[in-house]
Amino acid sequence: MIQRMQSLYLLLALVAITILFFFPIAELLVDGKFMFLFRYRGLYELKDGQEILKIASYPLGILYSINLLIGLIAIFKFKNRILQMRLCLINILLLIGSLLLIYYFIAFAFSDLQDSVHYKFAAFMPIIAAILSFLAYKGIQKDEKLVKSIDRIR
Repeated sequence: MIQRMQSLYLLLALVAITILFFFPIAELLVDGKFMFLFRYRGLYELKDGQEILKIASYPLGILYSINLLIGLIAIFKFKNRILQMRLCLINILLLIGSLLLIYYFIAFAFSDLQDSVHYKFAAFMPIIAAILSFLAYKGIQKDEKLVKSIDRIR
């Protein structure tokens, strides 16, 4: 299971998605005085060293949880390659959707709050996870072609 290259890709994609739960996605500065952190749960204002939730973004948290669950299921469905490929494609689509949702929240929903936006390394994790899921998809597809070619020989 884990010795297959595509399983390693899926595992690394899970790690990339998990990073989103622990690190901020972006920092928003307003007038150079107030600082806001955008996490997967919403926009937090930093006051006196504490993070206070200002605006919640529950859809993003739900989307990342679904991505994590689908990736975990895909790793353990190594005997059903067709289902594993479909789960990879669904995961890629959801990761692209999460990128669009991040863009929406920062560009439109928080536009009245922001003066400048500084993206953190966690903002690029959905892109990395999508690329790793695509590489896993291609590896699974290659295995499926190999199995079909061996079946033709019989």
